[in-house]
Amino acid sequence: MGGLGKTTLAQLVYNDVRIVNHFDLQVWIYVSDDFDVTRVTKKILNSIVPEQDDSNIFSLHFNDLNRLQIKLKRELSGKKFLLVLDDVWTQNYNDWTVLYSPFEAYSPGSKIVVTTRMEGVSSIIKTGAGYSLAKLSDHDCLQVFTQHSLGTKDFSEHDQDLKEIGEKMVKKCDGLPLAAKTLGGLLRGKYDVNDWRDVLNSKIWDISEEEGDIMTSSQSKLLSFPPHLNKCFAYFVIHKGYEFQEQKMVLLWMAEGFLQSENGVNKLENLGCKYFRELKSRSFFEKSDSNALFVMHDLSMILLNGLLEKHT
Repeated sequence: MGGLGKTTLAQLVYNDVRIVNHFDLQVWIYVSDDFDVTRVTKKILNSIVPEQDDSNIFSLHFNDLNRLQIKLKRELSGKKFLLVLDDVWTQNYNDWTVLYSPFEAYSPGSKIVVTTRMEGVSSIIKTGAGYSLAKLSDHDCLQVFTQHSLGTKDFSEHDQDLKEIGEKMVKKCDGLPLAAKTLGGLLRGKYDVNDWRDVLNSKIWDISEEEGDIMTSSQSKLLSFPPHLNKCFAYFVIHKGYEFQEQKMVLLWMAEGFLQSENGVNKLENLGCKYFRELKSRSFFEKSDSNALFVMHDLSMILLNGLLEKHT
């Protein structure tokens, strides 16, 4: 299921100091549902050898998979590496065998970790133990929700009516930490019982069994969303799976005319950074790798689709 914390768990392992000290090389690649062997191979190689350090392989033979794989195999030779392929969807065995070929001569102790929600993916590529995440208990889910809504571990310093409402909302999150985190982000800084009650009583929860839970239904469009962020958020519809940096995204918003200010370019950039931080605080983005890149996670795309439906 989406939102169980697969990527978060992999990131905790990937960034653990014991892991960092154990491997000669670490690479994190966000794959998504657009699985193209050449594209993924280029991303892996570019994480190891920046384009400016080997311009020939990236410019003259940019789409030559054979040359890319030869170069990648050479770069990996003699190194104990950790490669994380995040959010893999393809169940094409041939795609996997082609992608995997440069890694066949790996050094002992090298590891490839894959996160996926597809059992078929796991059965095709798995050579070691798999690990399936379970849903959180209501107690743990409530802690996640409280941390992101109130910035505390419990409700001891707040109106107990908030606790009662929070518990009811968390039960509807069905043990999914991402749902609890996102709802908590939406209520961040709001301490009025009426604000919480409005969310609890909104139509977001009016779904049938066929429609599924909060993570899989487009009724999420009914969540409160500041009007000034609508266009900035909706802009991501054409960037599904795209890895982006904050500054570049702000410049794109400026070019599209989404930011309005009377005080010049610098003020526009500051305004764009403010909007980006606000979206980030609502848990719409997640870190892609160690290079300050972000991607939109699946719940964000669900909310985005709902937002577009609302305005069409």
